[in-house]
Amino acid sequence: MIYMKFGLASIFVLCLALALPALAGTENGEFCPTCPDWTDLDGWLAKKEAYELEQQQKAQLEEQEITLTTQNVKPAPVPPESDSAPGSLNKTRTGAFAGAFASPEDVSSDDIVLDISPSATRYIEGAVNVNYEGFMGKGGRFKSASEMAALLGEAGISRNDSLVIAGECLPCGGGPSPAIFTYWVLKYLGHEKVRVLDGSIDDWVAAGLNTSNNSAAMSKANYDFLLMPELLATYEFVVSSGAQIVDARPARDYGIGFIPGAVNIPYENVLENESIKAEEDLQKVFAGLEKDKPVVVYTNVGVEASLVWFSLTHSGYDARLYTWRDWLENQPKFGYELAEIEARPNPVRSGQATTITASFREIQSSAAEESSSSASSNDEVKLTVKGCATCGFGSPQSFANLDRSSGVVQIGSSGRTTATGKVAAEQAFSALRCTAIVNAPDGSEAARTSLLHTTGNKYMGIWNANVAPGIYSVSIVATASNNAESFNDVLDIEVIG
Repeated sequence: MIYMKFGLASIFVLCLALALPALAGTENGEFCPTCPDWTDLDGWLAKKEAYELEQQQKAQLEEQEITLTTQNVKPAPVPPESDSAPGSLNKTRTGAFAGAFASPEDVSSDDIVLDISPSATRYIEGAVNVNYEGFMGKGGRFKSASEMAALLGEAGISRNDSLVIAGECLPCGGGPSPAIFTYWVLKYLGHEKVRVLDGSIDDWVAAGLNTSNNSAAMSKANYDFLLMPELLATYEFVVSSGAQIVDARPARDYGIGFIPGAVNIPYENVLENESIKAEEDLQKVFAGLEKDKPVVVYTNVGVEASLVWFSLTHSGYDARLYTWRDWLENQPKFGYELAEIEARPNPVRSGQATTITASFREIQSSAAEESSSSASSNDEVKLTVKGCATCGFGSPQSFANLDRSSGVVQIGSSGRTTATGKVAAEQAFSALRCTAIVNAPDGSEAARTSLLHTTGNKYMGIWNANVAPGIYSVSIVATASNNAESFNDVLDIEVIG
C-alpha cells in the first residue's frame, strides 16, 4: 500500500513536470520565488532559500539608508496659515496668467460678473447670467459672431465692459471649461477687458463675499464686436499651414481616430483640482511643442479644447481653437454603414461575458442611395443624436459624420448589395477599425471594447458585464483612413442578477 501511494505521487509529479515548463526564472532571467521548477524541485528550493535571504538583506540596507536620510534632513517649515479645504486656492498666478485670472478679492465694483452656468441655483451677488450653451448652434457648432454678440447685448453687456467670468456646468461634471470657453468667445469677439474668476462660488463665499439666489438683470446694450479670426483655425489652415496640432481629447478617444500628425495632450493634463495648473507645471506639459510655430488645439466640439488653448496662449504660444467635428465634416463621406448588430447571450448575467457582433456593408453611390431611399423609405432606420452636444466629451455622438441637413445617421436599409469583388471587399473591411462603447442606464460610459475583424464584413468583441443589473446601451464607433462614423444606441444589452 505504501509503495502504491509512492507510485501515485511519483506519477503525479511526473505529470506536472511534463505538463508544465520549468518556471524557475522569469523572462529577464531573475529567479521566480512563486514558480516551482518541477524538474528539479530540490535545487529550486535551495535557490528559493538563498533568494529570500538576499531580499531580507536588501530590505535591511534600505531601512538603514532611510533612517540616515531622515536624520540628516531638517523638517520643512510649516506655513503660518494653511487651508486644505476643498476648492481653496493656493497658487500665485504669474506672467500673463496674472492678468487673465481674478481672485475673489480682485473683483471690484467696476467689474461685471458674467455667470455662464446653464442651471445655477446660486449666483455671485450682482452677477449677470448668460448660458454658455447659447454660443453653440445645432450639433455643437459655433454660432456666428453676430449671433454671439446679440446674446451678450441682450444681457446688457457691451464690448467696453470689464468682465469677470464665473460659473460652471454642474450637469456636465463641473470644472472651468465653460468659463474658459466663454473667455475664448469674448476674445474672439475682440473683448479686451475680460478675466476668469480663479475659483468657484465656494471660494467666493470663503472670502466672505455675498451670493444671491437670482442673477441680476441689466438694460439691453449694443455689443459692437471686432472679430479676431486668428483665434479660430479653419480646415484649410489645419491642412496647409504646417501648424503643430494638439488633440486635447482623452487618450482613449485619440486612439480611435485623430487628425494626421496630431499629438495627444489630454485637457486633463492642464488641470489640477479643477483649476488651470501653475505656469511652471504647464511648461512641463508643453515641453514637446515649439513656440515659434502656431499650435492648433481641438476636442470634439471645442469647449474643453479651450482649456489647452488658454494655457498655451498665456504660456507664450500662438494658439488657435479647432474642432474634431469640423475635421470630420471636411473628410470624404464615410464609406460603410452598420448592417446588423447583436449580443449573445442577451440577457447576460452580471459578472459574465457576452459577445458583441457587428456587420457592416459598403455604401453604394449617391444616386443609388437616393433611388433606394425613395423606393423604400419606410424600411430605413434613422437615429437622432442624443446627449449634451457641448458636454458629451468622449461620447460616440462626437465621432459621427452626421448628415448636414437632417442631423441623423442611417444605419440600415433593404435591398442593397456590394458591387466589389470578394477579395476587394475582404481587404476593405480588414482596414475598418471598430469600437463598442457601452453606456450605463444613467447615460455614463460603463465600458468600451474593440471589435476585431473576423471574416468578411463581421467584427466581434467580448464585454465582461461586471456591472449592476439594468439595460445597457451600445454604440459603435468605426474609423477608416482617419475618417470616423458613430452609430448611436444601436443595441440594448440586459444585465440580470
